[in-house]
Parts: sequence; structure tokens; C-alpha cells
Amino acid sequence: MSASTSRSSGEKTSDGVIVDRRSLLCGVEIITDNSNDATVILYDNASAASGTKLYEGTCSGAAGAEKSKLVWFDRPVQCLNGIYLDISGTGASAIVYTG
Repeated sequence: MSASTSRSSGEKTSDGVIVDRRSLLCGVEIITDNSNDATVILYDNASAASGTKLYEGTCSGAAGAEKSKLVWFDRPVQCLNGIYLDISGTGASAIVYTG
């Protein structure tokens, strides 16, 4: 696995598998609809929102707040089982970057 480049999941609007094998978590962008909060939890799991929590973050949908929040890991996080996305919030979406 190399972290010199990363692969985008594309914009996701619902829970689901991002990667179903060993991978690296390089970053995540949490996107709101500019009205509602968006919350993302990423798990080290290939099929469900359970197991080791790799990341949890929220982007505020409040007026005047940024529409998205990008978190980039200088040292990518090793995911032994895969990556599962758990997303909540009206109009919420996310893009996950893997290596």
C-alpha cells in the first residue's frame, strides 16, 4: 500500500462500504447542505458500522459556517479490514480518500 497517491470514493450520501479489503485512510471531506449538520463515522470494517472507529467528525450546517470540512492525515491510517462509512444528517454527504 502506498500513500503517495489516493483514490476518491466519489461523493456518498448514505451508509456503505468504501473499501472491502486492507487499505489506508488518507482523508475525508464532510459536506453539508448549508442548513443541517453532517456527521461521519468511519469504521475499520468491510461490511458494517461496527468494530474499531477510525474517525468521527461533524461539519456544522449553521449559517455562516463552511459548507464542507476536509480532514487530511499526514500519516495515513492503516485499515486492516476495510472501511465502512456511517453518515447522518439531512442533505449530508462525504468523500473518503484511500490509499
